[in-house]
Amino acid sequence: MQTNLGKATLLELGWLEYFSSQLSEEEQQSLVPMRVVGAQRTGLSIRGVDGTRKISLAGRWFQEAIEDRPTIGDWLMLRDLELPDPVVVRRLQRKSVLSRRSPGAAHEMQLLGANVDVLFIVTSCNQEFNARRLERYVAFAFAAGVQPVLVLTKVDLCNQLSDYVEQAQALQDGAVGKVPVITVNATDLSSAEALSPWCNEGVTVALMGSSGVGKSTLLNSLLGTLVQATGAIREEDGKGRHTTTDRSLHLLPRGGLVLDSPGIRELQISDAEQGVQDLFDDITELSLRCRFNDCQHRQEPKCAVQQALQEGRLDPLRFASYCKLQAGD
Repeated sequence: MQTNLGKATLLELGWLEYFSSQLSEEEQQSLVPMRVVGAQRTGLSIRGVDGTRKISLAGRWFQEAIEDRPTIGDWLMLRDLELPDPVVVRRLQRKSVLSRRSPGAAHEMQLLGANVDVLFIVTSCNQEFNARRLERYVAFAFAAGVQPVLVLTKVDLCNQLSDYVEQAQALQDGAVGKVPVITVNATDLSSAEALSPWCNEGVTVALMGSSGVGKSTLLNSLLGTLVQATGAIREEDGKGRHTTTDRSLHLLPRGGLVLDSPGIRELQISDAEQGVQDLFDDITELSLRCRFNDCQHRQEPKCAVQQALQEGRLDPLRFASYCKLQAGD
């Protein structure tokens, strides 16, 4: 479901010089840019300055590799808009793309969103909170060239909020870039205002996290209206059921766009090596002092990483997480 489906400017929809610079003068005159705001198996919901419409995808697109097919957040250039099914001439080069390897033996590429600027990594202050999982999401964001923001929800139900905040803030101790940590009560509109610095006009924000952490509730608060059903969590383990079943892109009333997606049970980041390096920049820096360039930081002599572990300058749990992510597990 999409909201605010009336007219909008291209800037409000996230149109930047990055996209317009890809077009020739002739293309600017003859083609119309529209953004994908919803993706189904064989069709798309697209939005331009005059509103939203659904189109079918021509068979040629399914001959492309999965990562080259249009996905939510993409900008498409179309012609013949007067026809029931206008022609998609081309997909513009992406500014960023969020993708993962799907769970299971096939490990096929799954596109989660394109042209995202900020990733709200949503977790709740209860049994669901998992620092190692959050590291995975932050590395995922860094690899995609997207600004990660840790959003801690259900603070109104938490008695040890400072403990969760400290654990979240510790994740950026060795990171290249700053990872803000924001606490919100997703049911309180005024509390959600803490996220407004990242919701400026034309900025695309994606919400990601496990099921039951409050993403749908947060989306409703950001939009100021009910667009997604919400569900209760199980008290015994803090987990919830999927309440969002499809990815959708929404225009925020006071600027920005937000991409909502179903809860992710497993995030494969085997292709996110640079993201892991950025998140664990402290370990990367240590490894430069190792005797061997290909040091695995196990039994090799004069290993700076092992020395830091022995001297207590490097947290063993952090190193274990680094090794696991490096292996793509």
